[in-house]
Amino acid sequence: MRLCRGNQLTDLNEEGEPFLRFLTAEQVNQFKLNGFLVVEDVLSKDEIEVLAERTDLIAANKVNQVPDTSIQLEKIFVNGEQPVADKILSVRKLYNLAVYDQIMWEHVTHTKIVDIITDLLVTDDVKMYGDQLFMKAPKTGTAQGWHQDSASWRDIFPMDLVTAWTAIDHATEENGCLNFIPGTHRWGMMQSNRLKPFLSDLGSNQWPTVPVPLRAGSISFHHSLTLHMSHANHSSHRRRGYAVHYMRATSWRDESVTDAPKMPPFKQVCGRAFPNRV
Repeated sequence: MRLCRGNQLTDLNEEGEPFLRFLTAEQVNQFKLNGFLVVEDVLSKDEIEVLAERTDLIAANKVNQVPDTSIQLEKIFVNGEQPVADKILSVRKLYNLAVYDQIMWEHVTHTKIVDIITDLLVTDDVKMYGDQLFMKAPKTGTAQGWHQDSASWRDIFPMDLVTAWTAIDHATEENGCLNFIPGTHRWGMMQSNRLKPFLSDLGSNQWPTVPVPLRAGSISFHHSLTLHMSHANHSSHRRRGYAVHYMRATSWRDESVTDAPKMPPFKQVCGRAFPNRV
């Protein structure tokens, strides 16, 4: 039996469900229920070492093809509250890396990651929306408050992008791992004026916070409407995390939305591109 997976035919398994390349049906259902999923040890030690080394070279501004505009410093170094003693440890985040750098693009198109993404998006036609690498340096790495990714990317529809957040270092509660509120991807998009009244309730018994510590090489996947945040890094250890944002190639952009981020052309990860779509 065959099923249209996105706009592409795919096999059904014996239970009449779409054939999964990597995940189990239980994992897919967990993602649908909670809006996030952890997959342990996706990358090998060697693969993480390559990613970590490249990250630091880019942060040190030693990769020529990655422009200065892809490197953002922590505010305390921008406004002069603290002098920059170490260029790498002064960086808050890097972004649009895979647009320019082949090694980062190889991570984006890593077979295991792409298989998981196609399982979650239920399509073989996928593009990259963008990428961000959060450096979260010891002591100076700042917090990121509660937010939905699609509240920023509000020109992209449907609002069901999936982020693959790869732990380059061990991510712990002390050094600022991600935290999620399960099920909030079903709330719809909440811009700051709608979200603000709920902030005091987040983390309560009604809407419990789930911290997601990760070993280096493990990856959390989350829906673009799932509320998430991370605390500041209070530890003496680094917490680098590479977030790659994937979307269906059949997604469309609302050109009337003028206050969404201006992104480079969306790169094809796998499958087909479609006229008049992203």
